[in-house]
Amino acid sequence: MLRKLAIAISVIMHPLLMPTLLLALLFYYVPVVTKPVSQEAARYILLAIFITTFVLPMVSITALRLSSLMVMDKFTALSMPERKDRLLPFFFTSIFYAITTYMFFSKFRVNQVLVVILAATTLIIILISIVTLFLKVSAHSASAGGLIGFLIGLGFKYPQGQILWPVVFILLVGGLVMSARLYLNEHKPIDILVGSMIGLIISVSAILIFVP
Repeated sequence: MLRKLAIAISVIMHPLLMPTLLLALLFYYVPVVTKPVSQEAARYILLAIFITTFVLPMVSITALRLSSLMVMDKFTALSMPERKDRLLPFFFTSIFYAITTYMFFSKFRVNQVLVVILAATTLIIILISIVTLFLKVSAHSASAGGLIGFLIGLGFKYPQGQILWPVVFILLVGGLVMSARLYLNEHKPIDILVGSMIGLIISVSAILIFVP
């Protein structure tokens, strides 16, 4: 029962879903952070974020994994259990996120906070990709740490935004995600610690330095 719950948490809180979750929280719970984006525009932005940061990378990663498994003439889970399995998918994900950041920076009229969040998220993925050369760092923990860091940083920048409850919610979610990854024996404590620190430090720093 606990194993099924841990798997469900890992799937529902997939790292690629974190940008969509964060922006949904900001658009609908702390709209002062995303002004002057209207609620109608927010729905289209969220859809674009969901497609470019989850659907397209997930389809590409799945196709990449399936093709490699067919070449090796064997079937294993698509969860990328080995460190070496993660390198190429992380690389492709970095490209998708970089393109998304560029599109929102140059083509769409959104405020600086959204661009900073996307750029910092891209940097987190790039750093995770580099660290993965040496350590099976947890992408789940990096995304959870990033969510916490973004909200804490925005709480300092927008004290009128009432970000306390989103921070509490994300802290609880982040704790569940990290516990689930450890329970499933997908990562060692050092993988969780390094991932969460990368996400937390980059996200807080990006907000405090680049958001006016």
